[in-house]
Amino acid sequence: MGVELQISKPTRERLIRLVRLLDQLEKAGKTTVSSAEIQQRTGWTSFTVRRDVSSLGIHCSSPAGYKTTVLKDEIRRKLDLGIEEKLCCIVGLGKLGAALAAYGGFANSTFKIVAGFDTSVNRTETLIAPFPLYTTTRMESVIKNLGIEYAILTVPEASAQEMALRLAACGLRGIVNYTTAILRVPETTAVENLSVIDALQKLSTR
Repeated sequence: MGVELQISKPTRERLIRLVRLLDQLEKAGKTTVSSAEIQQRTGWTSFTVRRDVSSLGIHCSSPAGYKTTVLKDEIRRKLDLGIEEKLCCIVGLGKLGAALAAYGGFANSTFKIVAGFDTSVNRTETLIAPFPLYTTTRMESVIKNLGIEYAILTVPEASAQEMALRLAACGLRGIVNYTTAILRVPETTAVENLSVIDALQKLSTR
């Protein structure tokens, strides 16, 4: 288990992204990387990179830069990202949900999609996915039986709050919210909001 760290949410988010970058560099055979190169690849300043790494108490630098594999593994350990498989589901199998069901990027992570849910019986019977699909009437029982911990929510805005509360009642640790709804759930279930519109708005105000 990683140590308890008092770091800001932006720092944690950058470090998690840095792990992905280091993994890519490692696969490309790059054994070291400098803070200047990380700046070129991410847009963060070299100072920010060094500050984020030092906030974890990691010491793996050399004259050529950080040792890629060591830095990646240390960030994972310090942030308690772990290597254990985490089971997830998709709730809402419209165009976005169907696209996520077909997304192959989960294969390179510790997150495994094991179920999909939709209110439409037709969608659950006709959509082709690499995991079982169920109607939302079976959501609670399937989540409990499979031990699902996380959900990706892609339902229409009008039904998002209801579905989020049902998911939280199942004891889920977190929900990735792709809807436009502002969700209200118990503190025991974390929510990460992902909005293309919000991202574009941030870009337009820089």
